Amino acid sequence: MSGDNILLDKPTVNASIAEEANVQNPPETNGIDQTAFKTKTLVEEIEDLKKLGNAEFSKRNYDMAITYYTQAILMCPEAEQAALSVLFQNRAAAHSKLNNNENCLADCNNALALVPHYKKALSQRARVLSELGNFKLALEDITAVAIFDKFENQDDIIFSNNLLKSLGEQNMEEYTKHNAFNLPSKSLINQFLKSFCDDPFSDEFALTLLKSDINTGLEYALKCIQNQKFEEIEKACQNELNKTDNSLIRKSFALNLLATFYLLRGNYAAGIEHLTTVIENPKVPKELKINTLIKRAFGYHLQEEVDKCFQDFNRAEAIDPNSPAIYHHRAQIYLEGMNTNEAVKDLKKSLELNPNFALSIIYYNFAQYCHAKKVSNKLYVEHFLVELGDFVVNYPDISESFALYTQVLLETGAYEEADLVLKKAFEVHPDKADFLVNRALIAATWKTNGKLDAFKLLEQALNIDPKCNIAYETLGELFMQVGQQKDAIDCLEKAIPLPKPRKQLLNTFSLRNSAQTQLAIVERFGIKTPKFYSFSEKQ
Repeated sequence: MSGDNILLDKPTVNASIAEEANVQNPPETNGIDQTAFKTKTLVEEIEDLKKLGNAEFSKRNYDMAITYYTQAILMCPEAEQAALSVLFQNRAAAHSKLNNNENCLADCNNALALVPHYKKALSQRARVLSELGNFKLALEDITAVAIFDKFENQDDIIFSNNLLKSLGEQNMEEYTKHNAFNLPSKSLINQFLKSFCDDPFSDEFALTLLKSDINTGLEYALKCIQNQKFEEIEKACQNELNKTDNSLIRKSFALNLLATFYLLRGNYAAGIEHLTTVIENPKVPKELKINTLIKRAFGYHLQEEVDKCFQDFNRAEAIDPNSPAIYHHRAQIYLEGMNTNEAVKDLKKSLELNPNFALSIIYYNFAQYCHAKKVSNKLYVEHFLVELGDFVVNYPDISESFALYTQVLLETGAYEEADLVLKKAFEVHPDKADFLVNRALIAATWKTNGKLDAFKLLEQALNIDPKCNIAYETLGELFMQVGQQKDAIDCLEKAIPLPKPRKQLLNTFSLRNSAQTQLAIVERFGIKTPKFYSFSEKQ
């Protein structure tokens, strides 16, 4: 809302005020013009004061405008709620121009107490609440305005998006101060650990520790990896670090492993701190230092610190340009940023150094598919689509082969085939709840009346993996679509403690806040919001 007059309303005060004024008729005038002696009614006096206030507002004399509006407010009977609400709103607009936020808020509250559906007052209050940091109520107000306007006002939609982001960031900062995130599911932890083709935790030193009869400290931590007792690893690493007689290599291994699980848990700052301790020690073996740099790059990526992420990859490459893990993991970052050309180069280099690493083979073909699509090479797109389909047959033990092939099938609109591939994927990998979530998404968007199937698939996914973040988020969005906001809030709040990149956590808070806002509007105004509305749809 721009311009000085945009928030001013100019309706005539209700005529019933004139009746209450008890104005007397002038005396007989013996033919003299009676209008010259006519006394102004209360309605006219209030209207004149309002017009004077509006005129001063237009001239940017906001203090004088406030004076006139105040006089009109004092004269206006409380029974004239509509007229009084307009006067409060106009005075709020003048206070806003003078950055008198508290006074502006008070006048908006007064206007809305009289007329709760008053759009201009809701919009004005949303903006002053935003200035005061009350993003939650501001979001409720502006969302109500958007609903009343049938989402036709682009400025309000953009403002709502900004409020969702600001509130989400506020929630995220407060949450991370006082709460620890859970570890992800075993399948996700295994998937991350197996992505390192030259893992120092599989070298001769680590294998020797695994054969030891000692069941404390680093030895026990490594055995926990082998036995998938992931919840006990951090404590075992802490026990190792508390020892006074441990060697540099043992301490470095323990710090790296502890940091790895901090990153998986979502405790990025502590993870990066421990990894930095290892990296800055000049006596750490080359293989362990490279592994540590890659993990710190991963941590920076999750915190959206792009420059630091690539600096660590470059530093690792300078230490050993023949380490295939550097190129494999850097390619994943390039793919997320759709820098397909660099992703192809890095994966090609990774395979030159380690031609038998199946995961790099799969991602190399996927990167080539993405690049062919990006440059509109239809022949190559079809070729690599066939190649990715073959990997499902040739590498069924690698879940990524199914995931990536399904992704490209969905991009081409082959929903039925994608659903069949996901069904097969789940038969091969019954611990991968993500496959059920993707089937639920297909059912909800492609199948006629498929939402019931989607709900069943998501329930099955959460029975298999109670820590499946994407299942909770998808279920939450599905509940929002059918107007079950309370159920949506419950699902999304269960997703919040699960580890995820900063951007995804912000999205989870935003979805939860959107559901809470819709529920609050239903309760405040008694209106229905049967279909979930995403502000981003209108941008």
